[in-house]
Amino acid sequence: MNKYKLLGSILHLVYRILSFMTRKEYFYADGVKINEPNIIVFWHRKIFTVCNATRIIDKKASIVSASKDGEILAELLRREGNELIRGSSNRDNIKSLKEAMKYAKKDYTLGIAIDGPSGPIFEPKAGAIFIAQKTGMPIVPVSSYCSKKWIFKNMWDKLEIPVPFSKCVHYVAEPFYLTKETTLEESIKLVKEKIHQAGNKAFEIYNEKYNKNKNVEFNEESFK
Repeated sequence: MNKYKLLGSILHLVYRILSFMTRKEYFYADGVKINEPNIIVFWHRKIFTVCNATRIIDKKASIVSASKDGEILAELLRREGNELIRGSSNRDNIKSLKEAMKYAKKDYTLGIAIDGPSGPIFEPKAGAIFIAQKTGMPIVPVSSYCSKKWIFKNMWDKLEIPVPFSKCVHYVAEPFYLTKETTLEESIKLVKEKIHQAGNKAFEIYNEKYNKNKNVEFNEESFK
């Protein structure tokens, strides 16, 4: 085992311990068929919590950076039952897109951190949009809200990891489709809005249940 896989196995152990020590709740919008082929999209900073929200998916493949650092994350995802597609979610990464299309034809759900692997944060890449338009698969935004979390502000994605004993609300939003006639600019704007809406909905559910609808300000793009 090389050092990156070793680090990935350690990261997976940490992930499982933290997952066990948080209170997790899952909410699904109407129309979500979680075990049918979908394109799951989320922000890179939420990758820890999205792993929890998608654990019940039987057939899943995730696009992961082909870099050495990506090997660490790949090991975590592999241990969580994901097939791995090494590359980026940019449209010009032909190899990873072709492999993703092969998995789509085999009725796999595809998981894509849509602003990864290197940002800029909250800016969707075109790869997932290309796949959705080519295959006709529904796009399903996923996000979360955790009452307490560590935020790694020195990382480009401001990675978010739940603190032990925090409450985490996971929200899987309503599927939507992108037609071939939709322009790239329109698609990027729509996908960004939908993922942010999923994050806002996760917070609304948490706020209603635990803050008793107090007037608490929330911004999906904040790092607090």
